[in-house]
Amino acid sequence: MRTGHLFSILTLLVGLAGCDRGAPSPKAAEHDHSKHHHDHADGEAAARDKGDGPTGPRIETGSFLLALAPTEGAYRVGKSGQVEIALEGRGDWHVNEEYPIRVDLKAAPGIALDKSELLKDDAKEFGEEKVRFLAGVEPSAEGEHEVTCDVSFAMCTEENCILEKRTVAMQIKVE
Repeated sequence: MRTGHLFSILTLLVGLAGCDRGAPSPKAAEHDHSKHHHDHADGEAAARDKGDGPTGPRIETGSFLLALAPTEGAYRVGKSGQVEIALEGRGDWHVNEEYPIRVDLKAAPGIALDKSELLKDDAKEFGEEKVRFLAGVEPSAEGEHEVTCDVSFAMCTEENCILEKRTVAMQIKVE
């Protein structure tokens, strides 16, 4: 019986010795936000106009700020414009530059998009602290039209990485 206990303890110690405590897991699990509500974000359209970063629809958590903002004072029929998509780390969190960040764009009728997909090489600014994209839009009809961005990215600290997929949408008023 003693030999069995010694063998169990030895097996446990060998198993623990192979554990690398500070390393992130090889594949971080994607967090499913549809299963619950976060108190720090009001659904998918969180707090606006906080004065720190882009103005417009935003999602802000303890680890990141994802914002969609107009770059034009006014959008006009037949005149090309842009919409800014910005991602910033918060606290100890930073953008994982190795993860293949992706923005899938959709627009309501009345808005033509230059591209329906933006990748790392399309970014106007790309770093651990901030990633910024400019999406080209061209309105073809007056009124309000929605532009939706599905953004896939990863946020990391020294100990952990979390895969995120968030959607943020904005109404573009066209004159």
